[in-house]
Amino acid sequence: MKNNSFKVNSIRTAAMSATLLAANGIAVAAPVSTTLEFECPFPIIGSQTIIAQISADIPQVVDVSETNAVGPIHITTVNIVPDKARLGLGIVDATKITGTATAINNIHSVSEDRPLIAVLDLEPTAVPTEVGPFNLLAEGNAPIVTVDESHVGEVSITVDDLVLNLVNYKENGSIAPAPIGEFEADCALVPGQDNTLVTLEVVNGGIIDPPPLDPADIHIDVEAIDFGTVKMGDPAITKTITITNEGDLDLVIYSAGLTDGDTASFIESHACTTIAKDASCTIEVTYLAANAGTKNATIEIQSNDEDESTVPVTLTGTADIEVPPVLEISSSSIDFGTILPGASKTETITLSNIGGEALTVSTVDVAGSEFLVENDCTGAAITPNSDCTTNITYTAVEGISTGSVSVSSDGGNASASLTGTGKKDDPIFFELGYTLAGDTYIAASRATVPLSGLIDAKLDAVSGNLTGGMTLNPTSGKFEIIKGWSKYLATAQIQFEPVGSVVGTLVDGKLQATTSAYIKLPKVTKTRFGWINWTIGGGKNCRTAEPVTFNISTIDGEEFSPLLGGNVVGEYTLPKLQNCGPLTAILNLKMAGPGNTINLNLAPNL
Repeated sequence: MKNNSFKVNSIRTAAMSATLLAANGIAVAAPVSTTLEFECPFPIIGSQTIIAQISADIPQVVDVSETNAVGPIHITTVNIVPDKARLGLGIVDATKITGTATAINNIHSVSEDRPLIAVLDLEPTAVPTEVGPFNLLAEGNAPIVTVDESHVGEVSITVDDLVLNLVNYKENGSIAPAPIGEFEADCALVPGQDNTLVTLEVVNGGIIDPPPLDPADIHIDVEAIDFGTVKMGDPAITKTITITNEGDLDLVIYSAGLTDGDTASFIESHACTTIAKDASCTIEVTYLAANAGTKNATIEIQSNDEDESTVPVTLTGTADIEVPPVLEISSSSIDFGTILPGASKTETITLSNIGGEALTVSTVDVAGSEFLVENDCTGAAITPNSDCTTNITYTAVEGISTGSVSVSSDGGNASASLTGTGKKDDPIFFELGYTLAGDTYIAASRATVPLSGLIDAKLDAVSGNLTGGMTLNPTSGKFEIIKGWSKYLATAQIQFEPVGSVVGTLVDGKLQATTSAYIKLPKVTKTRFGWINWTIGGGKNCRTAEPVTFNISTIDGEEFSPLLGGNVVGEYTLPKLQNCGPLTAILNLKMAGPGNTINLNLAPNL
């Protein structure tokens, strides 16, 4: 998977270089190359970093007096794909990688920016069997690009985006199972890199004309300001007008003043004089609700902008003796989308008071058993121009759920419809196998017993649910026992009898699993005064009275990969032994009880 994404990145970079060539008449082409890293999201294995090495012949100078069309240009890329992609393909027995990449690049000139989109083919590549990163070759042609005198000056090509469409095949020629067989990955350039592939000069007859400077260009962020309806005598309301210079030359503000209409109801204040390129300046406008009725005025801003020497901003404000509260709801419908049955999703609605007096919310009612209101604003007093937020939680059941939320207040009523869908995703199963190695610490005897074995598991890539079986190999442990006045170094042969299956989840790199087994002691021998292998307990019926339940999980701060495995730990209680002969009680003193730990490393058995 990474292979393709890697290739796509390279392709798109190459496409940009081709565009540059195409966009400018080629005089003398010179080889250029660059290396970039991309993050590409892939099924099962997650986001992967791919390194693209791009090569193409790009001219350093293009003379538009000689040609206005160049291309197509051939591009070659070598993409270094990490080993994890090989392992991911191996999960579904994929043996061949194919696909296309859509490269989205941009050409930047003094007169315009234009996209360059190219589709390149990935050379069909066998999935290697050797461990380690591998290379993918991508080749293709960028389309013809035209240029003219307006592009004279510096031109650069940047690598900006790519989309991979990959099709991976099994040895028998069939497409590998979903989601790895066919998928689309939208890759992103790793931040902090210089994504310029090449910078060149476009000339006309060999002479490079400097780009013309744009005159001052005024931009006002609003065309009109409505202060709404307020109560007479309430504090003044102030709003802001922002002026920005979008030209190259300085923008000079000659004046900005109130004209036309009820100028006495508004106050204007600013300190705008000269505004440099891309800089801004603000004008504050205040509405005084001193007189009843609607008041209108205009602020005229005069500047040295050649196209708009005068820009008007209209002002409106209304004052009433009494302004009642008015309730407004932020949305008339909320769609929670599709989630798994049993899962929950929360959305927020905002209750606002757009009137002139405070309002009180009396009730917030929800219809529909799958919907629940939290922080419902009941009893809340919302002052003018303020709001209160209400959370609505949808807990999905199978199928489509509908409902509504209704709000009543002394400022009016409001409502919104609610919809949500509960749907189970179709499972996608992968067979996984792990070799386990580690140990368990028996707290009662302060002894460490080595462990080894196998786990065969089936992973649902959609839900993260995992089931399987665990086989623990026979092992042995040593501990000291005391009988009477004598001390013995005892050796216990230990076997495991599985009960049921391994069940658990693997979600976001965190493995949690549970399994059970009887612990059996077929033979317990002692060593004393040089004598060994004296049987002092055990037997074919010697085992724990109940199965041991092992709960294991990924170590905090680490991740468990379905492809690479990882480390897991757990704690368990060892039930008492039974049918182990005359020393059963003594054996229990050294084995049974809580506080036992288990530490395992699970390595893929590929």
